[in-house]
Amino acid sequence: MKILLFKWNAFMQSEVEETFKELNYDYEAFYYLPKDWNEDERLFEITREKLLKGNFSHVFSINYSSIIAEAIKSLNKDILYINWNHSVPFETRNLEGLNYDFNRSFIFDRAYTNRLLEAGYKNVYHLPLATKIRDVAFKNPVYTYDISFVGSMYVSEYKDFSRPLSQNLRGYLDGLVEFQCQLNGGNIFNDCINNELLEKINGEISKEQIYYLLSREATKRQRLLALMLLESRFKTALFSKDEMQELKNTYMGGYIDYSTKMPEIFRNSKINLNVSLSCIETGIPLRVLDIIACGGLVLSNFQPEIYEYFRPDEDIICFNNSEELLAKASFLIKEDSVREKVIENGLEIIKKAFNYKDRVEAMFGMN
Repeated sequence: MKILLFKWNAFMQSEVEETFKELNYDYEAFYYLPKDWNEDERLFEITREKLLKGNFSHVFSINYSSIIAEAIKSLNKDILYINWNHSVPFETRNLEGLNYDFNRSFIFDRAYTNRLLEAGYKNVYHLPLATKIRDVAFKNPVYTYDISFVGSMYVSEYKDFSRPLSQNLRGYLDGLVEFQCQLNGGNIFNDCINNELLEKINGEISKEQIYYLLSREATKRQRLLALMLLESRFKTALFSKDEMQELKNTYMGGYIDYSTKMPEIFRNSKINLNVSLSCIETGIPLRVLDIIACGGLVLSNFQPEIYEYFRPDEDIICFNNSEELLAKASFLIKEDSVREKVIENGLEIIKKAFNYKDRVEAMFGMN
């Protein structure tokens, strides 16, 4: 087995490469950042060139690339394309390659996996994400903040997109977003975005694009509301490339590096907030796993797959609404021993059920 490992700006890549080395996999890594996930002639040609010259049996990438799939198809060679996807929906619009016999797409969100299967796509499989326990998890914490949130606030193009629309259509879309904000799990946009709505929008935007656009807007509002509730009572911090003027009492820490600074924030915050991107209907986001792996306490909105692995209020803490968010935050901030016990339990689950070695072996063990 020889693997061509494509690398671009994505989470999990260094951990996957470390796992390849641990398992003594024969691989060649190549870095390339596509200009466009749907059309990039250079990526197509590079893939063909490397596969023609090298004796590769597998291609691997974090997140599915239709361009790589089409390049492999053009060669008519016996090569498997394995891709592990940490974001949903796929960024690429062309999903035809999911049905190619050589494709193996692994997706962390069961609901999205099932939706693709129901739509007729064959080679998609549900596989949760993984994480690596960091050394900082075993250091004594130096609490800097009561509550921190690390991630995007999705200050999206929604306002620019909706501005030229009619008042009625803009109101309808706002209503959908507000309704989504009230949901605890699930996503209504897929069922509500139909051809009639797309015709009224009268643009070149696809269903997938409007789905993701509305989901980001709903997530922005949910995250902002949670932080506004928390900042009135606790010492809160936001680490994001997005600055939110609405937050008057939250420390704005700006963007932080994923591999160096982020683990320290997770360990040295009494509570780490997770409000999942609303596209993620059932799966466990990478943020949740990484917080625990860094020795941090996560306070997360409920995701159905969480309780398949973690015991509620023993291995992880989840909230269902604003009242629970405030109540659980108030309790946990005062109870150091409770927080550390939950962290300890969560770390044991991570060791047993979310390690990279098991995940990589599962993907490459499938014929």
